[in-house]
Amino acid sequence: MKKIKELLKSPHIQISIATGISILAIAYFSKYVLLKPIGYLPTAIPPFFMVIYEAVLTKYKGHKITTTWYWITAVLLSTAIVIVLHAI
Repeated sequence: MKKIKELLKSPHIQISIATGISILAIAYFSKYVLLKPIGYLPTAIPPFFMVIYEAVLTKYKGHKITTTWYWITAVLLSTAIVIVLHAI
């Protein structure tokens, strides 16, 4: 149990979990809630933020821009925006 808690403190794991949740949310809304499925490009936006985060973390380790919660918020917010804009 201690190892799991240590793993969950890793920024890589946190951003991966947020991205996974966003992909599952987009898939659920696309399949069961929305009338028309969401395309491939809008579905790739939240994982794209994760890739940008990994690149920024590698280059600017220790800077304020690499705060994990900023990027998790960006991933989840982009998920909500993709779903809402597709519903309109």
